[in-house]
Amino acid sequence: MKMHIATNTTIQHLQDVFNAGFPYLKLMFFTKKHEAFEGSSAADLIRDNSVAVGSLQKKPSSGDLMIEASMPTWQVERTFEEQFGLHVQVFRKSGDLWLSTSRTDDLTLEIQNAKGMDSEHVEPMQDEPIDIREQE
Repeated sequence: MKMHIATNTTIQHLQDVFNAGFPYLKLMFFTKKHEAFEGSSAADLIRDNSVAVGSLQKKPSSGDLMIEASMPTWQVERTFEEQFGLHVQVFRKSGDLWLSTSRTDDLTLEIQNAKGMDSEHVEPMQDEPIDIREQE
């Protein structure tokens, strides 16, 4: 997947492009960077998705970012940082929740996405009928 990033590109646009390729993953943007296998602080989350990435960059720049399904999560996050100065964290769908992938940063995007898809197909456990008869 090729993502074109320009200074006027919004966070929402990048999230939409990424999500089109990986529907069970989500990119979240933060004001501060994090290391591999570490999570970002919720206090640093950029909540306004209409923000243009140029306003987040110390040195505004434009270009293309290549993201492959075979890339480990940490590498995707680092590539955003190194090429564009953008602090991102990948999140994975888990049922009704979105989980930070910080503990599984070594997994590829393809595997992360598959884990997210699998989480939607988990059948809830059926309660076994209760036997109220006395047991001998």
